[in-house]
Amino acid sequence: TNLLLYLLLDTSESMVYASGQNVSKLRYAQFVVAALAYMVIQQQDSVGLGLFDDSVRRYLRPASQPSHLKELFHVLEVTPAREKSNVGAVLHDLAERFKKRGVVAIFSDFFDDPARIMAGLKHFRHRRHEVIVFHVLDPAEIEFPFRETTLFRGLEGLPGILTEPHALRRAYLAELGAFLDELKTGCRMIDIDYVPLRTDQSLEGPLSSYLASREARAV
Repeated sequence: TNLLLYLLLDTSESMVYASGQNVSKLRYAQFVVAALAYMVIQQQDSVGLGLFDDSVRRYLRPASQPSHLKELFHVLEVTPAREKSNVGAVLHDLAERFKKRGVVAIFSDFFDDPARIMAGLKHFRHRRHEVIVFHVLDPAEIEFPFRETTLFRGLEGLPGILTEPHALRRAYLAELGAFLDELKTGCRMIDIDYVPLRTDQSLEGPLSSYLASREARAV
């Protein structure tokens, strides 16, 4: 059977974050999205693209022609990051737009209320789509390596805060751990693949591992 892949990319302001020498979360996700789109078109299957922040900014309907791939790459390159994210609401919107069942791959840092995110993901599952969550995070967001007094810049309209990082680290890591557990568990309960992506990892590693595991399950 032919594959129909919907690629959904979060282009909200928080996705622009990058620590040290790492590329931004948005740039990293763009590379993975472009690679998957190329693979699908090479197989003469269809791929669509949706870019969103607090609403759907661009949507390219699925197609399989090489010219479609060129347009998809162009849209990925020129669409700026902006606005706050509203992942849950956007997922509901897109679930209603997609008339044909397919594979929905979502790339985001998922900085939204987990309950709203899960409600949106369940909407796709209710419409019988297969769903893959690619959770894109910067290593500094995972490890909180800050040591000196630091100005943490507010993203998506939030004010910055100057503070001693050690006072925050334990609480931050506990909060992050609870958030990740809730997202992973929620995905597992409704048969959604959860794939963590770190921007300090090579692109080939996690993507190749995931695709290999999918292939093994399909045999």
